[in-house]
Amino acid sequence: MKYSISLIIGVFVMVIITGMVVVEKRQLPPAQVIGVFWQPDLHSQPEGNWDLLGVTTFIPQFGTVDGKSWFQGERISAWQTLPNWKKVKQQAWSKHLILGLSGRYNETEARAQVEDLGVESLNFLKNTDFPFKADAYYFPVEADPTWLRVHALGKTLETLPKPLWVSIYSAEAEPLHYDLWLKSWLPEQTNVFFQDGVGTGVRTAEQAVKIANQLNKTIGNHRVVIILEAFRMTEDHKTRAATPWEIIEQLKAYEGQQVYIFDGPHYMNRWSVYTVALWQKLAYRRFL
Repeated sequence: MKYSISLIIGVFVMVIITGMVVVEKRQLPPAQVIGVFWQPDLHSQPEGNWDLLGVTTFIPQFGTVDGKSWFQGERISAWQTLPNWKKVKQQAWSKHLILGLSGRYNETEARAQVEDLGVESLNFLKNTDFPFKADAYYFPVEADPTWLRVHALGKTLETLPKPLWVSIYSAEAEPLHYDLWLKSWLPEQTNVFFQDGVGTGVRTAEQAVKIANQLNKTIGNHRVVIILEAFRMTEDHKTRAATPWEIIEQLKAYEGQQVYIFDGPHYMNRWSVYTVALWQKLAYRRFL
């Protein structure tokens, strides 16, 4: 009998994972993988099977970036290749959508123009006919404790529609008074994506969940969720997709936490999702 290569690989993966789960019996509830990010560019499209992980929320990081829109509109110039947004909204992993607003690919430029990007975001929302209704919004200017004008971000967030999200990170493994820094500028009605720093090699997943718990303790109302960085840095300072085994180690550390993946189209292909999803079902079958 002739077997396809994909079937052979699939069986091989199942055997490996089954063996792993026999060794480790998870005692805590699994991480809740709620959403997946996509950083729009001309070399990728939002296509995948992330719903197998539990994903129901999609976050395109930018609605407009560098002055061009990822949506068709009459008053804002668009990028030459646009996603099929109607098709995207029909996907199981996109039942809910957090719409990215206006940003820049260059972080230094984005921070210098943060107030202008707030105005640009409002114009983008006003002048675009969307094929869907957004459930919330994400302002894609990222903050860390080195940004001396971070309070300008806080004031800009107050002008934007709600529910609203923003993301933070730190280049220190265990930054001191990180929660107090966040509380000093974050508006009350804004939620936070905390980048775990595992993909960039800044910290371990265990350190990341410790920080996230402290942030939620200080900010309150479970307003902080973890972004699982599904990539790793290479020796030449480029990024590669994290292996399924690396992602599994992060998910083990995030048991009981709400998690969003950065980013799906670039770093979690279908085979990676199949592998992690199978591990989820076997490792946490007592909770499912």
